Amino acid sequence: MTIIIYGAAASSFVRTVRMAAHEKGLDYELGQVGDGTVGALGSPDHRKLHPFGKIPVFTDGKVTLWESMAICRYIDEAYEGKALQPADVLERARMEQWISAGLDYVIPQAIRNFAQQYVFPSGPDGQPDMAKINEAKPKIREAMLVMDKELDGRTWLAGDDVSIADLLFAPVLTYVGQMPDGMEAFDGCQNLYRWWEAVSALESYKATVPDGVPGSATQAAE
Repeated sequence: MTIIIYGAAASSFVRTVRMAAHEKGLDYELGQVGDGTVGALGSPDHRKLHPFGKIPVFTDGKVTLWESMAICRYIDEAYEGKALQPADVLERARMEQWISAGLDYVIPQAIRNFAQQYVFPSGPDGQPDMAKINEAKPKIREAMLVMDKELDGRTWLAGDDVSIADLLFAPVLTYVGQMPDGMEAFDGCQNLYRWWEAVSALESYKATVPDGVPGSATQAAE
């Protein structure tokens, strides 16, 4: 049985799924979508895997799944290995709380309106759209302050070990820290820095660093 995770290594969602696979000790292949261009996402072949033309897509020969959080939960529950979801009902709910907050409030600002504006500029003359960036920065800072407060006395966002919530945030905050002025969002967040240290020590984090991204999360939090 061959496990394939389709998508670009640089995608934060793809990296989250890859980290989950590593945490479970799974062997997998990183599959390229078509010719690797953005246009390939809309191809008929890829839409057979993901009807909305997005990444990642997971297949293990038995099932094909799309959407990163659904994939991570399947990986955790369908395969043996360390649990990626807390057993305690309250901590499991806390994990879901952070996943929801990440998808609804943090990632749209941190990735779409901040990091992607530097990587794929959409402003005048091919420059970053500074209006979007400047609007996003205080919202990202607010989210980091909330995370820092909630991590007081904790190593992980939920439970006593790494969970899907941590795997969701790790690639996203790495990108924030690598953008111009991105580290301003983390100023004074000592609890969040401790979390970074724990995340960066994970073999799953080290093994999934895409080209051009520093290998240690703590480099982005120092």
